[in-house]
Amino acid sequence: MSKSSSIELSQDKILKLNQYVSRTMQKGGVPALSLTITHHGKSIFSRGYGRRDLESGKQATKDTLYGVGSVTKSVTSMCILSLEKQGLLKTSSPITDYLDDYKVDEYAHKTTLSHLMYHSSGIASVNAAEIVLFRDLGRDTTNIPLETMNDFMDFLNGAASERHSPPGKKFMYWNEGYTLLGRAIESVTGKPYAQCVREILLKPLDMKRSTFSGIEAFKDSDHATPYIRKDGELIPAGISDHATVLAPGGLITSSEELSRYVSLWTGGNNGLFDGDVLKESIKPRFTVAESGPYGKSHYGYGWSIQDDFLGHKMVQHSGAVGASSGFVGFLEDYGVAVSIGANVSEAPNSKIGFYALSLFIEGSGPEDLPFVKHDSLKEDLIGMYGDYRDFSFLVIKEGSTGNLILELRSDEYNFSVPVLMDGDEAFIYMDNEKMPLEIRRSKDNKVEIFLERHRFVKK
Repeated sequence: MSKSSSIELSQDKILKLNQYVSRTMQKGGVPALSLTITHHGKSIFSRGYGRRDLESGKQATKDTLYGVGSVTKSVTSMCILSLEKQGLLKTSSPITDYLDDYKVDEYAHKTTLSHLMYHSSGIASVNAAEIVLFRDLGRDTTNIPLETMNDFMDFLNGAASERHSPPGKKFMYWNEGYTLLGRAIESVTGKPYAQCVREILLKPLDMKRSTFSGIEAFKDSDHATPYIRKDGELIPAGISDHATVLAPGGLITSSEELSRYVSLWTGGNNGLFDGDVLKESIKPRFTVAESGPYGKSHYGYGWSIQDDFLGHKMVQHSGAVGASSGFVGFLEDYGVAVSIGANVSEAPNSKIGFYALSLFIEGSGPEDLPFVKHDSLKEDLIGMYGDYRDFSFLVIKEGSTGNLILELRSDEYNFSVPVLMDGDEAFIYMDNEKMPLEIRRSKDNKVEIFLERHRFVKK
């Protein structure tokens, strides 16, 4: 049932959103981020945060261009589906009908376009896109020849050993499959991939500044300088527009222009595209996880689909290209969509996107999101603690991947273990036994942790 009539973005919600974005950017070391929210295709909130270029201090805007990485996968899939509607190809046909040089093994001719669109080739990642991306950032040391498409095919066709299962049996995220899809688009149209996307999608949606060319993007007066992190420093970088990464993750766009694309599924189509094509693209094709923080998780044609995002179906995808990143997500029954771009790869775009979407859900809100609960719990937990007269010290700190590490130091103990969280609970494992961290507040409002027989108070 549509919830459109209840849509509201009050000043209180805007303040909460802005504060969350600001805190999250600060914690994640994100120089610039742009965010647009639409309702039925109309922008109801759009702004830039931070500095799109640290040297000049230029501010990010809603129109700042970013490389949005794997957000491009749904764009590639939309082009495939549009070409199928024109009768130029079939998603049920083997990729070898369009590419005669894909010869990885005996299953090559049984791998359909559809299998590649929902990552079920049966072959594990061979890291071709990652190698190219990091090579363009000056960080690759493999020396694997991947400069041309012939190099790419030679590399891919040598990966028969990486097969896990026949096509269609297992979900394994496969960037290489989307490179093949991009080549299939070129094969049936006789045009470069980027030109096809422009004609099929970008031009009809008036996405005039969106591009697949790093050179073109850097000529734009409002582009973000991409950054990589090296030895704690942010170093200016570029955006790869190598042929092998275009279809899996080459789109460069703004949150404002990207919102016109994602709004196709939330009432902003206006007859531009066939409704069946839109429905097909977000239809769950493969169940990735039977349960998770948002219920069952599926993958469609370039989209990730969660069944229970605070009681609602959510469709979303994030992406990163080494020094830039993006996110798109929407709630069909509310007609709300979010688009994000940032100028570092490791930006917490999904968290910000989920937070923004949660603001519109009746009877729920950001405080009900698992990661918001976890982040609040982490803030309480991180620090140094002592037990009675400091016989033992307990230290909880954040690890390099965002997980918490607990260290216990005393004459009796000296060990380090990960802290695990489930909902509002935190616990560790010692000697294969689950031990909860009972968290309370002392009379003077200090955090105290009861672990096994010990009481630790935060310093």
